[in-house]
Formats: sequence, structure tokens, C-alpha cells
Amino acid sequence: MSRIALLADIHANLPALEAVIADAHVRGADRFVFLGDIVGYGASPAACVERVMELGGECVMGNHDVAIKGVRMRGRHGIGAGWETDAFAAGLAHAAGSLSPDQAAWLEQLPFTLDIPGGCVAHANLHDPEGFGYILDAASAAPTLRKLVHQTDMTGFFGHTHMQAVFPDPYGGIEWLDSNRFHVPADMPCVVMAGSVGRPRHANDRRAAWVLWDPESRVAELCRTEYDRQRAAQDILNAGLPPSAARSLMD
Repeated sequence: MSRIALLADIHANLPALEAVIADAHVRGADRFVFLGDIVGYGASPAACVERVMELGGECVMGNHDVAIKGVRMRGRHGIGAGWETDAFAAGLAHAAGSLSPDQAAWLEQLPFTLDIPGGCVAHANLHDPEGFGYILDAASAAPTLRKLVHQTDMTGFFGHTHMQAVFPDPYGGIEWLDSNRFHVPADMPCVVMAGSVGRPRHANDRRAAWVLWDPESRVAELCRTEYDRQRAAQDILNAGLPPSAARSLMD
């Protein structure tokens, strides 16, 4: 059975995406699943969407992906005053103007949830996948854990927070095999937060974050990958996007 690389929140960061793809292949991944927010913030939305499509296009809808349709319909001036200096709004405007019609159409039809071998994925959560509420702790993970009980495979993988974390059923337990790898029992719901490829928010560690999942052994690994952050930050500045978006990769 395939080992699956789970990548969330690429945010148009092509250097990070390419580095993670290469690292995932080295680690034995032969299938890629994307947890949403391909676009936004970064300099290369079209190239990142194209790369995701080349890798099979298994992807769920993220909140930035949803927002692109509205921006394309209303135009940049519909985003609101001062959008040019706001990293979120400027990233959306840049993406809306960069995507080809085919890429935009593909992005708009993404599902909000997707079943994968040994589990399921959504961008933010499973209990309200179109609402994009954050899973930040055991309490906010609880509604999704309750939904996972009714899934055939009870492991759920999510992004959105840009942080890696694991929230197992409080009445069960996972087995940590080392500091990054853990085994998830088949009969126990578990929430796994994949982190962010393109805009991680871990304190003092801005490496690209993602998850490697082996559905046969039910072992997940929290992975980090070095990439050329200086190049990605310079790409953002060269695209005319706010300097704050570049600084977020370096601080």
C-alpha cells in the first residue's frame, strides 16, 4: 500500500513545495494528498496549483481557495480599502490575477472532505468543514473526534492552524515510536494536524511542515523540511506583495 505525503497550507510558496516533494520521495512517499490553501500570501499561486495538479490533484478546499472565486468575480477593488498592504488580501488579489481560467475552475470545484486509505482529510476540521473553525487544543478537537467515531477509518488529517499537533481520543492513546513517529490504533479516533508547507508558525522553526502516513502500518510521521526561505521571501517582494508576508518566512 502507498505511503502518503499529506501537505497543507502551501500558500503559493514554490520553493517550499518543491523541497517537500523531493523530501517526501526520499522518505518513500508515492502518493500526495493536499489539505487546502494552495494559494494566498506567496508569490507563485499558478505554479503551485499546476504542481498539485501534476501530482494527481487530490486536494480539499481551503479558506483561501474558497475566497479566490469571490475576488475573481468582484475584482480587486471588492476586497476592501488598503488591501495592497494586507498580506491576506494582497495574496488573494495576486492569486486571482495569476491563475489561468482552467486553474481557477479546478480550484473552485475542490471538495471540502476526502477519504484516503486509513483516514480522511479536510482543511480545518471534520465537524464543520465549510466553516473553517480552528483545531487548537483538545477542546476544539473534540467535535471532530466525535465525527471520526462514525468514519470507517478514524484518523483525520487537517491543516489551517499552520502548526503540527496530535489530539487522540482522550479515552484511548497513541503509541509514540520516537519523537516524530506514532502509531494510531485502527479503532481509535485521532486528529492529526499537518502543519504548513509554505507558512509554518512554529516558534523558532520555519522549516516546511507536513505529515507522512503509512495506512498499512498506521504510522504517521511529523516531518520538517529545509528549503530556501530567502528565495521564497525575495519572490514575495519581487511580486510586489507586502513585506510582512516575506518577513513571516524569516522571523
